[in-house]
Amino acid sequence: MKKLFLIAILAGATGITSCKKFLEERSQTDIIPTTVADYGDILCTKGYPDGNSKLQPQLFFLTDDVEYYLTIGSTDHQAHQKYSPIFKWQAEYTEAVRLAGGETTVINSWETYYKLLLPVNVALQYLDVAKGDNDEREWFKGQAFGLRAYYYYMLVNLYAMPYNTAGTTPDKLPGVPLKLDANVVESDLTRNSVAEVYAQIKKDIDSSIRLLEKDKREREKTFFSHVAVHLLASRVALQMEDWQAAVDHASYVLQFNPELQDLAGWSQEYSPIRSQSPETIWAYGTNKETEVNGFPLLADVSHNLYDSYEPNDLRTFYYIWWTPPELKVWFAPDYSSQKHFNDMDYMIWRSSEAYLNRAEGYIQLYRKTGDASFAQKALTDLNTLRAKRFNPGEAPVWGMMPGDELLIKYRAERRRELFFEEGHRWFDLRRYGMPRIEHVYRPSEAVTEVYVLEENDPQYVLAIPREVLDRNRSLTQNKQITYVRKPQ
Repeated sequence: MKKLFLIAILAGATGITSCKKFLEERSQTDIIPTTVADYGDILCTKGYPDGNSKLQPQLFFLTDDVEYYLTIGSTDHQAHQKYSPIFKWQAEYTEAVRLAGGETTVINSWETYYKLLLPVNVALQYLDVAKGDNDEREWFKGQAFGLRAYYYYMLVNLYAMPYNTAGTTPDKLPGVPLKLDANVVESDLTRNSVAEVYAQIKKDIDSSIRLLEKDKREREKTFFSHVAVHLLASRVALQMEDWQAAVDHASYVLQFNPELQDLAGWSQEYSPIRSQSPETIWAYGTNKETEVNGFPLLADVSHNLYDSYEPNDLRTFYYIWWTPPELKVWFAPDYSSQKHFNDMDYMIWRSSEAYLNRAEGYIQLYRKTGDASFAQKALTDLNTLRAKRFNPGEAPVWGMMPGDELLIKYRAERRRELFFEEGHRWFDLRRYGMPRIEHVYRPSEAVTEVYVLEENDPQYVLAIPREVLDRNRSLTQNKQITYVRKPQ
C-alpha cells in the first residue's frame, strides 16, 4: 500500500509524532497526494467514521431511556463497576473510570471527533489545488463540508451548554475550539463561543448543500449526500429554534426519501434499523455504538421508556426484547434494545427522523401563530409515521388538540422512535430545558438505588477529558458538581 505524505498531519491529530520528526524520517518512496482522487482517498478512509469508531457510546447511558439491572451471580456486575460513574452522572466521569481501571479511549468523544476533523480539513484545504475532474472535486468538498458541520454539531452539543440555554445568549457561552485548516499551530487553541460554533456549522452546511445539490445521482448510502446534509440542517434548526428552517430542510429530505419501514408483518431475521432499510439516508460507523465494556449486559431499556408505548405498538416487539423470567439468570435486563442486533452493520440516519423534525417545526409554528393549518400538517406527519408502527388499522389516529398538548405527545413519540440512536434523547433533554431525570441502579440483589440528575444539573454538559486539558492549558473546564453524587 502506498504511504501518504499527509499522514504526518493525521498523526499530529493525536500526538503520535511531531510533523518535523516525520518529515525527517519519511522514505523517499512516500507519495505526496496531488490529485483529487488522492484527497478523496484521505477523506473517505480517514474522514469518515469506520467500523471501529465508537463516537459517543456513553450518551446511551446518560438518559432516562436506560436502567441498570442485576443478574444473580453475574460476573458482569464487577466489570460494570468501572463504568458506573457514567451511569451515576458523576463529575469528570472519564477520570473516575480511568482511576477505577476502566478503558477511557472509547468514551473520549473529544479526541474521537477532532481526530476525524483533521483529514476533513486536509481535504478542504488542498482539494482546490489538486489535479483532476472538477465535478469530482466538488463532490468530495461537499461531503467534507457536511462532515465537518456534523462533527462540530456533535462536539458543541456534547461539551457546551445548549444553544437555547435560558437566561443567557449563545455568544456568552463557551463552546469548543474551531480548527478549520490542517496547519500546525504554534499556540494552544481556545474555546470559541457556542454562537461562533453554530455560525460555522451553518456556513459549512450551506457550502455542502450548494455543492452536493449539483449532483443528485443515487449513490451508496455510506456517502454523505445532499439528502443527509438537509437532515443535519433540520437538526441544527431545531437546536436553534428556527422552526421554519426545520420544516424546510426536513421537507427536502422527504421529497427524496419519504419511505418508512412498515413493521406490520416484519420478519425478525434482520434488524429493522439497518443499512438496507428503505428509511436509510446515511449509514456510517458501527452499530456497536452502544457498547461500553460491561454496560450492554446489565444496563438497557428502562421501564420508564417501555411503559411509554401504547398497546399494540409493534416497536415493543421489533425495537425491544422482553426477557422471560426463566432467562433472567443469564440475561439481566427486563427489556433490551434489538434495534441493532445484526453484527457488522452501521449507525443509520433515517427518514422517520425527518418526519419527526418537520412535525416539531409545524407544532412550534402552531404554538407561535395559532394557525391550525400548521397543527394539521404536524398531525399528518405523525400519523403517517405511527401508521407504520402498528398493524393496519390499529394505530390510534391523533386529531386536533391544543399546541402544548400536541407538543407533549410529539416528544413522547420522538422518544419512542429514536431511543438509543446517536444520543438523540440526550440532546433533546438538553434543549427541552434540562429537566430532572432518574436512574435506577441495583448494586446487589437486596438493594435498589435511585440516582437523580437535577433540573439544569451541571452534568448535562460533559467534562472535557483531563488528558485534553493537560495538553492544552488554554482550555477551560466545564462547570462540574463538586461532590460525589449519592443515591436518593
